[in-house]
Amino acid sequence: MSKKGLPKSVVAIVCAIICAVTVAVILIMAKTASDRQVEQADYTFDPSGFESVAAVSCLNETMAVYTDAQSGKLGIMSLSGKITEEAAHNKITVCSDSWRNYRYIVETPLSEYLLLADPETKTVTSRQYHGITEPETVPCWSEVGKHLAWTDADGYQGEIETGELKLPKGLYPVATSLEAGAKFGYISNVLRLEIAALYDAATDFSEDMAAVCKDGKWGYIKSSGVTAIPFEFDSCSYADTMGRNYAFSFRNGLAPACKNGKYGIINSKGETVVEFAFDSILQGEGGKYIAMQSGTWGILTVAERLVEANATTTTTLPVNNTPAIAKGDYLVNTSGSVLNIRAATDVNSDVVAKVPNGTRLTVSKAVSGWAYVNYGSFYGWVSTDFLIPAPAETTSQQ
Repeated sequence: MSKKGLPKSVVAIVCAIICAVTVAVILIMAKTASDRQVEQADYTFDPSGFESVAAVSCLNETMAVYTDAQSGKLGIMSLSGKITEEAAHNKITVCSDSWRNYRYIVETPLSEYLLLADPETKTVTSRQYHGITEPETVPCWSEVGKHLAWTDADGYQGEIETGELKLPKGLYPVATSLEAGAKFGYISNVLRLEIAALYDAATDFSEDMAAVCKDGKWGYIKSSGVTAIPFEFDSCSYADTMGRNYAFSFRNGLAPACKNGKYGIINSKGETVVEFAFDSILQGEGGKYIAMQSGTWGILTVAERLVEANATTTTTLPVNNTPAIAKGDYLVNTSGSVLNIRAATDVNSDVVAKVPNGTRLTVSKAVSGWAYVNYGSFYGWVSTDFLIPAPAETTSQQ
């Protein structure tokens, strides 16, 4: 008995189906590969130029501290990875010699004195650090008195009167005390509490968003006080020079964040732009971020289409960037005119007394740009622009 083959029409249909399935599979694979390429094109990571870098961390909103792998010395670079100060220093730290007035202190074998780093040039200057390590008093919100109060290590030191503390328009984070466990809220420039003190830590507003910490997790709020991004992120302390409990602000619509010990980048909607697969990501500039992946440092560049070019940064800047001077003796140094002693740290406040040029004055406390002195029976504030360190007094032996 002979076997009959399949009809030619059936064979043709089967072949057509096989071809169609094959083409469909190829198209699906091609689309998957294309989608993968688009996803990878969201950002790039380039370790070039970081071969000799052992570690990097943020010093402030403009500069980073890096460690040279061979010498162990410290240098400074911009947040886009440009070296501005070669690694030749032993230690770089931060302090605040008055409220919101930060100093970047450099211990270096190049000088027998402690020097200061300049946030604008991102370089170590010849200016000496005078040894003030913390402000004597800072503003805190008094929940009892419902007002802003000067506060020191001993606690409440008196209400801050309207006009006594002049702030540019904006919102400022303040604590309820200087003790551990204090809560943070936000005051306005009229010294009124605008956002309730509900948070364990808080940062400045930038692009109408501020990072705040609650129950050990970081999230973001709007200036209205409404939660914009849920509290689901860890502290970025590893990326901070001082290891603070900290989270980064938004810049160009993006912010580095940490989740489950890994770093990524989110947008202002809370969406993940760069996957949480990095060991560290610092604050960035123009879509470029210093980052570490698998122990290697480099530059993480986010695709331009994901960077919001029109996002405006509204980070509240320090109130006064003039360093406070150390306690001690100074000489009045004017062009020959008298120096006014004023009742408050304000050029428009009442004049208490007038001091001749060359007079020796003792500074008992200081804030940015102002020093508290006594002259005879008069006490008040003088501008530090007209004071120079006085030479040590000598006693003649008879």
